[in-house]
Amino acid sequence: MRCLWITRQDPRPANSGELIYSLGMLESLAARPEIEITVLCHQAPRPEEAALPVRWEIHGEIPTSRLKSLASGLPADAFRLGNRPQRNTLTRLLQESWDWVVIDQAACGWAAPMIPDDVKVAYIAHNHEAEVRRQVAADGTGSPAMRLALKWDAWKYGRLESNLCQRADLISAITPRDADAFRREAPGTPVCMLPPGYSGEIPPGPPREITAAMPRQVVLAGAFEWLAKRRNLEAFLKAAAVPFQQADIRFQVVGKANPDWFASLASQYPWAEFTANVPSVSPFLDQARIGLIPEALGGGFKLKALDYIFRGLPLASVEAALSGVPVDPQTEAIAAPDPQTLARAIAAKIDDLPFLNFAASRALEACRDAFHWQDRGETLAKALGNPDSFRS
Repeated sequence: MRCLWITRQDPRPANSGELIYSLGMLESLAARPEIEITVLCHQAPRPEEAALPVRWEIHGEIPTSRLKSLASGLPADAFRLGNRPQRNTLTRLLQESWDWVVIDQAACGWAAPMIPDDVKVAYIAHNHEAEVRRQVAADGTGSPAMRLALKWDAWKYGRLESNLCQRADLISAITPRDADAFRREAPGTPVCMLPPGYSGEIPPGPPREITAAMPRQVVLAGAFEWLAKRRNLEAFLKAAAVPFQQADIRFQVVGKANPDWFASLASQYPWAEFTANVPSVSPFLDQARIGLIPEALGGGFKLKALDYIFRGLPLASVEAALSGVPVDPQTEAIAAPDPQTLARAIAAKIDDLPFLNFAASRALEACRDAFHWQDRGETLAKALGNPDSFRS
């Protein structure tokens, strides 16, 4: 089976959630002997030549300017990704014979109108993008001009994704919540579930014990490049300022971010610690009692949940962000509907060691065998071979 896979950029190195997911899916599908893959994408800013058994078509870095997209029918991301070199290369590649063209995330939907009607299309969704973009646009922060631009971009994202769903012969979703949304969007189109895998170390035994000697620290690890991620962090910092300081809780934020932005946050919130662009977040996880997932904005599966769980950390999360994570939000995590309630719940639970150890242990057992990339490749190969078996 010959597949043309269209994605944002070369996912090597996989240093953000979307790249981890794209690389994991590519590796797991390419490992199938019956699958032959060609990848069309942009060059990574700092590429790594990790071996992957696919044919690469890599042409230039992603353009940075978004201004021209305002006059386009495409959202800014899709407008930049579907630039002339990519379109010219796709035109050339479509002269070959393909069993499937795989569109990896909605921003690559620029390619869909170019694909002949007799070629099957699979949409590999990272989010239900229309819903996520509407949430971000409706957040109400930023200048009037920015809010207007975000609303315009969100409308274009909704139209792009709707057209992509109508064109697709197969849709994959990362979370049950997204899968339900796509079934409503495109009734009758096969939808398969492809939650992410985990490529880190999975402990064979129980998690480390959380003791009174451990720092009373909450950690948030992740990539903070997307606007929604930054807004989520800023909202939680405001919500946690009083309860965390009153309870003398240390809050450590670590991950991929602009150091200047982290420095600005540190001056606004001196009770929290911010560390940007570290080689590994593991030492920070090992010094915490709780792993935080504050995403009130933005959909998709939160990969940081697996990093926390497999390092022995219980989860504290906004309820909506737990979709796809096999834990009971009522008894096996600290969960709340909004950042304000969540911050207070964390302060109430930070010293409840029996609960923290129970939650960490139950989460590890539930996830230990549930997140293997090999399984995702098998599921996607089955869906491509027989999409009707995934029709609801």
